[in-house]
Parts: sequence; C-alpha cells; structure tokens
Amino acid sequence: ADPGVQFNDTMNEWNTCANDDRIRATNPCSEYIWLDDTACNLASINLGKFLRDDSVFDVNAFKHATRLWTITLEITVLMAQLPGKNLAKGTYEYRTLGLGYANLGTVLMMSGIPYDSPSALAWCSALTGIMCGESYATSAEMAAVLGAFPAYERNKEHMLRVMRNHRRAAYGAAV
Repeated sequence: ADPGVQFNDTMNEWNTCANDDRIRATNPCSEYIWLDDTACNLASINLGKFLRDDSVFDVNAFKHATRLWTITLEITVLMAQLPGKNLAKGTYEYRTLGLGYANLGTVLMMSGIPYDSPSALAWCSALTGIMCGESYATSAEMAAVLGAFPAYERNKEHMLRVMRNHRRAAYGAAV
C-alpha cells in the first residue's frame, strides 16, 4: 500500500449513499472507498488482452468483458461468505462491486505512447470512461430485472447527483 493524501470532502462529493453515512477512509491501497462495515469483491481486467497484433485496441471486446465482469461481481456479492454479521449486511445492502483494469502501462508501451504524455492521459480517461459507463449500464439493466440494491431508494438523489458529477467531469466542467 502506497501512502497518499485523501480528501474527505472530495470523497463524499462522490458518495452515492450519503443519506446512510459519510465515507471515512479507504482500504490500504485506496481502490475501495466506501462506508464502514462493507466489503467489495474486486476484479481487474487485463488491458493487454485487448490490444490486437495490429496495435488496435478492441473496444467492443473490452466492453463485453466489462459487462461479463460486472455480472460476475454481482453474483459473487450475492454468494459471498463474510466473517461478520454487520459486514455481511452492509455488503448486501449496498452490493458494492469493484471493477478495474491492469496493464495500462503495457498497452501504452506496446502502442508507442509515452507513459506521462497527453496521449497516455487520453487513453486512461477513455478506457476508464468506457469501463465505468458499460458497468453502470449493465448494473442498471440488472436492476430493471432484479431490483435495485436495497439502499438505493433512500439514496436515490445522491446516486443521481454522482451520475451528474460523472457527466460534468467527462465534459471538463467543475463538479
């Protein structure tokens, strides 16, 4: 775990369940930022698998993998065996999923893109946006059939606020 600075006010501007509690901290590596007494099943998609021999990134295959992993993580939350009653209740109540990616540096290097360049930042932004949007869309489709996570209704205004935050950030506006 690398040490870093966390800004609690910023973390809570992106809290989708602010009616229930504030976000106080993250796990040691900071990939899981959420309410106390919850757990998150994490998965990473290997970006290197989507770079074809002709150096073209297969966006459709990446979107498909994102969709499959979102469904898989949802299933794992429902089947999880957690070490305590409060942790199990919180995890089910919010059905937290943690999907990320690995090997961005490999994709950049194999594509001849300098790691700390505007092009690299654009790649990172695009891949993160695609993953986030596809995962949220998959989650919404599942909720239409299975129902939303139990804490959704009482936090609906905050969920929609965070969706607006994402949109503003995508268009470069202040959140």
